[in-house]
Amino acid sequence: MDDTAANWGVLAAGIGLVVLVATETGIVGWMTPGTTVGPIAARQIVAAGFVVAALAFSLVRHGGLERRQAGLSATGAGVVVTLATLVAFFGPEFRPGVEATVGIGVYLTVLAGSVTVALGWALSTNVPNDRLYTVARALSVATGIGLAGFLVGTLFAQFVVLGAATAGLISAAALDGGTVTGPTYTTLTIGIGVGFVGFGAVVASRLDRTWADLDLERPSLHDVGYGVGGVVVLMVALFGFSYLIQALGLEAARSSVEELAREDPSFLLVMVPLAFLTIAPSEEFIYRNLIQKYLYDDFSEIQAIVLTSAVFGVVHFGQYSTGTPTQTVLSLLLVFVLSTLLGLSYLKTENLLVPIFIHGAFNAIQFLTLYIEITGNPAA
Repeated sequence: MDDTAANWGVLAAGIGLVVLVATETGIVGWMTPGTTVGPIAARQIVAAGFVVAALAFSLVRHGGLERRQAGLSATGAGVVVTLATLVAFFGPEFRPGVEATVGIGVYLTVLAGSVTVALGWALSTNVPNDRLYTVARALSVATGIGLAGFLVGTLFAQFVVLGAATAGLISAAALDGGTVTGPTYTTLTIGIGVGFVGFGAVVASRLDRTWADLDLERPSLHDVGYGVGGVVVLMVALFGFSYLIQALGLEAARSSVEELAREDPSFLLVMVPLAFLTIAPSEEFIYRNLIQKYLYDDFSEIQAIVLTSAVFGVVHFGQYSTGTPTQTVLSLLLVFVLSTLLGLSYLKTENLLVPIFIHGAFNAIQFLTLYIEITGNPAA
């Protein structure tokens, strides 16, 4: 019997085990220091979970278990894998004076564990094979567009920076040793925005999109209301989020922008108009107009928004990965909320200018607030 969920489940669990073997040999990084659950290392529990899941998926392929039994067993094992990995991820933070190092292996096992859970559930609920293929294709394309757009935009920006340095528009010394200055960052921002739009245009052409599909329309009073309301909601969410983490004695990770601004706050004033001219238009074009609309074909509208926000968070991971695990997760959670609200505004208005305005205004307010916080003078 061709059981796609079981076949893919064996593959997902197998990949998880390969990652764990790679962490044991040092090829892939794990958490340092390691975390134990009682006398057992969290990594050992993760390995046992993947073994059980792989066995359950294999047995159903050969008639040793019924689909529902195998699916529930694999789902349970996948949950154990995910929880044990999260214990490994957050555990060191509860040890006073201990600084943790997070390796890529932790993120890969969370991903493999989550996929194992999804496939186990699909097996137990008899999701048709053709639906699995449809979902896998849609998620692969959406994720590919998001990640490829970021990579293409970043690569194009490097050439823009190189050209600007050659022309004397920015200091060539800023490129030595990977050092980034304010002018370099603004040049990178412009380059990434242009690269995003260029990549998006190619993708739109491949998807047979027309100018009408771009959804750029003169804002109605209804659109203006959603735009202004969206900014207010996001700012309330930001302040509420900040208050909550402070009350819990936590803090979000500093972004690369904030780290740079501590040394050169003046570039933040340039970033304010760029928030409206490059950052928001390019990102909303890729994530809302291309990815979110693409996912409408295979998922409900709310599911499409949530999945798009997940891709949006993955792409922004590098910006907040320098903090502690808790800081990184909290910051990415805020990014996810931002993306979800932007997706809802696009759904309700069907006008791309609305999320562009909300996104741009939100970033611009953050830049101005950070500038005032650092300099203590809004007119400085």
